[in-house]
Amino acid sequence: MINGNVNEFIDGLFYGDERWFIYKNIKYFIQGWVKDGKFTLILDQMNPDPGTNWCLWKGIRDESKNRDVVNSFLASKLFDGKSFWEVEQEIEWVDD
Repeated sequence: MINGNVNEFIDGLFYGDERWFIYKNIKYFIQGWVKDGKFTLILDQMNPDPGTNWCLWKGIRDESKNRDVVNSFLASKLFDGKSFWEVEQEIEWVDD
């Protein structure tokens, strides 16, 4: 991970921390929250503007299963048909 520690980046996702990152000149925003006992994690494409549907990926499970949601995100083939771990060394962690 460019400009950050990948373990710190991932650890924050378990708590729903907001993260901005860039992969191949595309800016993404990932965030999570707990509501009514459910943990939700959402990945949005921010720039270039994808149009009306910014949400690229969404995971929802019981709050106690937040690890499953994060692991599902990490394994999903969202980046040129590759998972987060397959492109992690090309991802730049940015403030916003």
